[in-house]
Amino acid sequence: MNQELVALNRQAIAAAQEEMGALAWGTVSLVVIVLFAFVANLWLFATGWMPLWAAAPIYAVLTYLSYTPLHEAAHGNINGEHGRLRWLNDWCGYLVAPFILIPYASHKIEHFTHHRYTNQAGKDPDHVVSSMGDGLMGFVTGGLRMLWTQNSFLFAGHWSGMSLRERAVFGVEIVVSLGWRVTFLVWMASGDAVFLLVAGYLVGAFFLVYWFAYRPHAPYQSTARYRNTNSLIMPKWMKPLEWFWLGQNLHSIHHLFPRVPYYRYHALHRRIEPIMRAHGTPIIGIFTRN
Repeated sequence: MNQELVALNRQAIAAAQEEMGALAWGTVSLVVIVLFAFVANLWLFATGWMPLWAAAPIYAVLTYLSYTPLHEAAHGNINGEHGRLRWLNDWCGYLVAPFILIPYASHKIEHFTHHRYTNQAGKDPDHVVSSMGDGLMGFVTGGLRMLWTQNSFLFAGHWSGMSLRERAVFGVEIVVSLGWRVTFLVWMASGDAVFLLVAGYLVGAFFLVYWFAYRPHAPYQSTARYRNTNSLIMPKWMKPLEWFWLGQNLHSIHHLFPRVPYYRYHALHRRIEPIMRAHGTPIIGIFTRN
């Protein structure tokens, strides 16, 4: 890296430091909203107040939204520099994990491995989604492999080194995630309930895997820090989707500075976009590369 790029990188680091470290009440609020909305949607469906055609897309949306607090908790971005509130950070992660079916205990390890080896086949566990651009079969198998990886990663070289408590926490998370679903299906005993939980989950989860994991790293050709992740610039007519996306179209910001909360991505991106372009960060359009 030449001296000019080194200086620009220092400027980017200084800007990022101004956007991180605060207690993330916005993320805590998102956790509360997702929890209440999830329970309300299921209750309204179960009592007949919410038809399946409305409950299923709401379920899918909430499934997607539940991942962002889990992701923020894995990075310690909820408590920020407030070390005494680490319990709040972890509880936020544990509370939303059962909705997206990704255990918080395993995601912390899997996700940091992804950051350490981004785009490196055989080392980056998220690389399994690289097939999602290879037609329908690649899309389906890549998505399913990604979801399986999130639940099985601990057994690939980590399980033997974990304490009994850590194993127990992981086991409890799996039981809770599956247990509430089985309980709901037994209580409802209907095909509509099965469709709600299965189809609603898969739509939300595949949206997450494609737009949060696959698209930001495609075409998986670079492992360099500034070049291994894309920024996707949305046209004005797609702004509602960008709001729903919770800023993840600017995923390059996250990989550059993982401790910056998701709701500060846009602000930081505006400040350091020229620096990112100088370093060769892929900044692309929804259909084209800029």
